[in-house]
Amino acid sequence: MESSNILLLSFEFPPYPLAGTGFYAYNLVKSLEGHNVTLLTPNHSGHDQNPELPDNVQIKRIPMTSFNLFNKLSGQTTANRSFIDRKTLFAMKVRNSIKKELNLNDYDLFHSLNERDAAFLDLKYMNQFFPTIISVNDYYILGASANPLKFHFKSTDLPLRYAHHNLMKRFYTKKLQQCTKIVPNCHFVSKIIQQQTGVPPEKIRVIHRGIDTKKFNIAPAKNKYENRKILFVGPNAERKGALYLLQAAPSILQEYPETTFTFIGSCPWRYKKKLFSFIEQHNLKNKITYFEHLPQDQLLNYYQEANVFIMPSIMEALGQVYLEAMTTRTPVIGANVGGVSEIITEDVGFLVEPQNPQAISDAVKEIFSDPSFAKKLGDAGHKRVMEYFSIERQMKETLDLYKSLL
Repeated sequence: MESSNILLLSFEFPPYPLAGTGFYAYNLVKSLEGHNVTLLTPNHSGHDQNPELPDNVQIKRIPMTSFNLFNKLSGQTTANRSFIDRKTLFAMKVRNSIKKELNLNDYDLFHSLNERDAAFLDLKYMNQFFPTIISVNDYYILGASANPLKFHFKSTDLPLRYAHHNLMKRFYTKKLQQCTKIVPNCHFVSKIIQQQTGVPPEKIRVIHRGIDTKKFNIAPAKNKYENRKILFVGPNAERKGALYLLQAAPSILQEYPETTFTFIGSCPWRYKKKLFSFIEQHNLKNKITYFEHLPQDQLLNYYQEANVFIMPSIMEALGQVYLEAMTTRTPVIGANVGGVSEIITEDVGFLVEPQNPQAISDAVKEIFSDPSFAKKLGDAGHKRVMEYFSIERQMKETLDLYKSLL
């Protein structure tokens, strides 16, 4: 692949707290050696705080200081999971920034690393200059039903979520129909895209999410497979099914009273109230540890210790945290929704019926009952990630796609 000028777009980028898309953006810009790379992203904290990057990478920070007065004054940033929020406003603003501040003749290819970031772009205009690629990392908006009774996620903020999803679905659909290539992160999302937008399958290239396996390839704790420690990690803990794991706790504790639970993940205050009410009603305070968020370096210690990792999502496109847990040789339990089955196979853990605490309890007890079985699951999970879900494989497939379009 000859040297090219590549224009990338991603709301998530340091110093913003990194999730899946942010890690993808960060790893991608570091992987594009020999190419001139320009990344469009907000100045999240009100200041230009760029990480250490190769000389071929230029970060263009789009001013967004009006988002949050506290962030502006403090220089800090926090993940925001509202609906008409800074992510949506950034997508609106970047349309004009591309038209007014960039000479598109200077670029050979454009890639938006998230469908939301591309929602308001003038792709008809941009397609005159270069191929346009949109990565799709979930199906929650594209798969939303216009019938409120059939809406797929009965959340504590259902009216707002329903309105937002059905509004944004129109924009997503139009942009996916207009772009040159679509890159979903799993085959399940690919099917949703085809069903909802009518785009032909040849326009789609599935590239599974990869992770930095070196970071998570750590030795397990000595008593990992018999310490009865359960770990849940899930930003947006409501959608990730934290309550169903909590509801499974009394049954698990009845047979294994030494069990402890660590929950890591933010959620709306009404949902958090529901979680803590359940904890109080069932006298679980001395068994539950809860954190809104932990830096990844601290999170590694919890993965290292965990006897089992559980995230029984109500909806999930893929689930990067499963990959993180598996790399640390931790058995995993997930709900059989979305593309989770593309990660969790029977040799690495359990897929359980969604929203079913008893199914979670049964799977945990099977893992707890046999430490050698737990270790076997953990070792198989580690092998699966190393072979199929490394960041190196994801970067190679992304670069192969670029090459095919240039």
